[in-house]
Amino acid sequence: MRVIATHEYVKNFIKHTGDKLPMVIGKCLDDTVSKMVYFKNRHIINRDITIKALRSYTALLKDELHKNCISLENSDLRYYYAMGWKFINAFKKSVIYENSLLRDRTRIIIINDEAGIYAQPDFVDYENKTIYEMKSFSLKPLPEYVRLQARVFQLAYPDFKTVLIAFPRDQDYIKVQNIKLREYKDVTKNRLLREIYNFTMQNGRDMDMFTAIGNKKYIKYKLD
Repeated sequence: MRVIATHEYVKNFIKHTGDKLPMVIGKCLDDTVSKMVYFKNRHIINRDITIKALRSYTALLKDELHKNCISLENSDLRYYYAMGWKFINAFKKSVIYENSLLRDRTRIIIINDEAGIYAQPDFVDYENKTIYEMKSFSLKPLPEYVRLQARVFQLAYPDFKTVLIAFPRDQDYIKVQNIKLREYKDVTKNRLLREIYNFTMQNGRDMDMFTAIGNKKYIKYKLD
């Protein structure tokens, strides 16, 4: 069979501006809040985690700026540090942090026993059967690649609700956005499965099914 990852599929629908900085900022914020939930879930830090998270974010940011050869003035750095502070405090009030939701293990969607796509949403709430995909920018209007990414995750969690949660980082006051995706209509689901199948067969990596699945959860779909 042939396999790809979700990000390899949806990146073809991203409109690139050529500016690396927004991607660097987004990565640092995402990594920081993921660590916050991890530490909270395991009671590693008992005191207020805000300062610890901000220090982690600033260290990550400096490292990523260096790796990507991006130079910023001190005033710009202070702006992005303040952005991190606002983002961290907004995230602490979210359902993700309050319920200590963690990232689930990667699943694989198998189509016709020939094509496979790996899927891993940001956070999973098994108690309420909900998956969350988090973004650090506004989802109004909803970018096509974000919608498509969430649709792929719905295939991996067919009996779960899907919520896109956004913390628009460039706002003076971060107002959290929650967007619930509707359940699939059969014609929409079959169209996406066909598109994923065709893309994976053309661009995926060869791998035997046993290795591709490993110890992952999987769900199979059959196309006519």
